[in-house]
Amino acid sequence: MSHAALALLVGLILGSIFATFVARRSLDEEKIHGGAPAKVFHFLGALGFCMTLPTVITALLLRGGFTLAFPLGIGCVIAAFIALLIYAVFEYPARAGLALDDDGWTEEKARTSGL
Repeated sequence: MSHAALALLVGLILGSIFATFVARRSLDEEKIHGGAPAKVFHFLGALGFCMTLPTVITALLLRGGFTLAFPLGIGCVIAAFIALLIYAVFEYPARAGLALDDDGWTEEKARTSGL
């Protein structure tokens, strides 16, 4: 197995572990309204970002050097960006129909915010 394939495999395994927690926390903060495709691409975007660091570190530890680590890292970030763009294609129309429940900044919110 080549150094690049091994680095991507380690990055994929560790990234999927990290992405599970990142995507779950993101879903706790903001609900996804775009359905199953939006959830899949949201996870793939989180996976791309979470696997970048383990992939680069593994490539460097395998003595692949900067010439291997840098393209792998950039490739992971670009893949994450593309996945999140596709996520936005599904999510944006679903959010456009939602009504905003924002009351604005009230005196009560200002007093209870703790700032």
